[in-house]
Amino acid sequence: MDDIAHERPRNHRKRKAPNDDPQDPSDDPAVENINLLADPAADQNNINSGPATAPRQSWLAAEPMWPTSLAFRPSPQKRPRVQRRESRRENSYGPPARRLGKRACMRPPRSPPHPRLGNDLEDIGIVSTSDPGPSSGSLLHLRDTIFTKSIPPSTISSVPIDPNSTHIPPVQPPINRNTLKELDLDVIIRNPQLRHDLLFDPGLQFRPTTTRRKTERSEKYWAAITCELESGCTCVSFDMRGKPNPTVCACAHVSTPSLNPVVAFSPTLHVVTLRMPSRIRSLLDEFLEVLLLVIQPLSNVVGANVSPTKSQQAEHVAQAAYIRSVFDPALIEQELKHKLFDPSGLFRAIGLTLQGHCAPMRDHAVELMVQVAQTCAPGGEGTKADAVRAVRMCMDILELMKLDIANHQLQTLRPFLMRTSGQFELRSFKSRKGGQGCLFQKTREWLAAAHSALLTRGEPIPHPLYPPGHLRYQTLQKNQQIYLATLKGLTDLVFTSPSPANLISLPVATPPTPQATLPTISSLPGYPETSYLDNARILLLSTDAVDLTALYMFLLLYRQLRFSGSVESPSSSSGGVDEWELQRIKREIRDIGSSRLGYSFYCGSAAAETDVDTEELEKWRALKQNVVLQIAMRAKNVSTPTNTDQPMGPVDESLLGLAQRWADQNIQYASVLSAMLRERLRDVVFNAVVALAYPGRDASSGKLANIDFSTLRRSPPLSPSPSPAVGKVTGMEALTEEIGALAENISRLALIHINAYLPLYEVEHFLDA
Repeated sequence: MDDIAHERPRNHRKRKAPNDDPQDPSDDPAVENINLLADPAADQNNINSGPATAPRQSWLAAEPMWPTSLAFRPSPQKRPRVQRRESRRENSYGPPARRLGKRACMRPPRSPPHPRLGNDLEDIGIVSTSDPGPSSGSLLHLRDTIFTKSIPPSTISSVPIDPNSTHIPPVQPPINRNTLKELDLDVIIRNPQLRHDLLFDPGLQFRPTTTRRKTERSEKYWAAITCELESGCTCVSFDMRGKPNPTVCACAHVSTPSLNPVVAFSPTLHVVTLRMPSRIRSLLDEFLEVLLLVIQPLSNVVGANVSPTKSQQAEHVAQAAYIRSVFDPALIEQELKHKLFDPSGLFRAIGLTLQGHCAPMRDHAVELMVQVAQTCAPGGEGTKADAVRAVRMCMDILELMKLDIANHQLQTLRPFLMRTSGQFELRSFKSRKGGQGCLFQKTREWLAAAHSALLTRGEPIPHPLYPPGHLRYQTLQKNQQIYLATLKGLTDLVFTSPSPANLISLPVATPPTPQATLPTISSLPGYPETSYLDNARILLLSTDAVDLTALYMFLLLYRQLRFSGSVESPSSSSGGVDEWELQRIKREIRDIGSSRLGYSFYCGSAAAETDVDTEELEKWRALKQNVVLQIAMRAKNVSTPTNTDQPMGPVDESLLGLAQRWADQNIQYASVLSAMLRERLRDVVFNAVVALAYPGRDASSGKLANIDFSTLRRSPPLSPSPSPAVGKVTGMEALTEEIGALAENISRLALIHINAYLPLYEVEHFLDA
């Protein structure tokens, strides 16, 4: 080991070779140490009478360095070198202290040295068997971890990090100027879908929408704000596969970015950490802008009397200037960094301003917000989390106030919007189509098909306002034919959907919301371009028509089973089925089938078996079998009107088998019987629609009459006989209420559609092709 080269430390003395000095017994280490312990005076004599060639320092003290009570072990003949500090000099001009042979330097007495843990050739480093920091928790403190800094997220090809991942808290607050922009008056006026929905629901109002995804992102954002205020950390971590990982804080290694996230990679933990930009300043800026947006004056709309007065404008401008004077985002940010921000005074001023604008029902929420902010005053019990809660409460109040303002504006503008709906919708449609008539091909084909169907109709269209035989389609004028062809085309769209597969996955009917996104033109294949705002409604009406057809066929099955045996109703004198029997079995069928009654048509459909989950398909089959079982039991156990609650006996197996075979064969979407009954229902509903929506023109001028949309509200069902075709001859006497409700909905849709697009159909000569 002595031959290995080592860097010499300072004040190092190389050991002499054996032949450097003459061998003298007095120089033997063992003898020397023994003599030091025996007689201190002898040690002085040995120093003075040593060999002439040995190093000497005559200025050293004569008394021994070590206490006599300390016992030394004989030193080995060969020992490894040890790095030592440079000896301290006794004076500034003397030579450095050196060891004389094996004797110690003259130093002040000290305690004996502690046992050494190792020499200069040993590796005494401690190797950790686990990763630094805790193995679990929200923050893993990085110790002795190497980071690769300043890597843009787009360059990390090995780690697929999604910048839109829900694991990353949003940078902007959930309520901001963009989310409230759709509630601005100018946006409401220029939104075709909103104005179109307003015609169907005059009481339409804006309401806050809450979904699970929206709630989760909101909670993550406010949690990130609280964490940044408490610890300054804005980090979010992913593993090497791009999956969410518990946060590994890299704030000590990566500075806070100004715009884009900075990526740091820890090869020790195999974790990628994104240091996100600070969210504090953006929150303060959005908070101020949303606050000013709520208290700003109303916009001016041409043709609508919603402009504020000059006094209101001056008051609003003064309030906006006051808010800007007390709310300085830059100053608040500095106070937060130095832990000097007091939110109590600021929120007290904001609360007083909001109470002057909000509805009385919002006053309690404003007062509660101010109380939460007061707890964060100096000396209060509030924490930074309470301050964040006050900000969040204020943002929620501002959103509700913006909704209240939008609903008030919508109520004020409702007459204006209804009066100009037709012209605006047609103008918006032409601007989106770019004025290219060739893009109306589907509309031309749709209207031409309805025109051809009415031309081949043999009997006249019945109408309660005209004598029998008056409405013969072949003898009407061209504009009247276009009007009736539009009614026919919309009814056919409801009963014969161009895309039946869309009805299979259609959810339960829900009313459209004001926040509904604007669909694309002709987003559904086969539908006319001019129905782009009503595609969703047509699909919902189609599900009602399918349910009505299924109910019609189940009632027909009950009739056939009633007359298949010898059992007849005691109260039936003509051999038919009484009205109360049909109403009872119809109510029981609806109770069993609920809103999925029409799904029984798709149980054996090949398209349904490929597009629908097997478990869902089995539910439909079970629903269909349960309905058939109830019908067979009722057909076997006939009761009287005075004893409708009598218990039913066991079902006849032969009768149940007959009913099941009939249902499996006929209650199918492509069966001949279902197609015939669907066409029969379609003709009856069309006659009812004509009775409700025709004539729509002024008899003297021949022009389209102004439609009063305020009267097109949902009313009670039509009279028991909406048209002469509904009667006992067709077997629809128990479906009068359902037929009337469906015809009313289709007529409302048709009147709104005709009000907008009938001029287009007449000018473009759609029926001349």
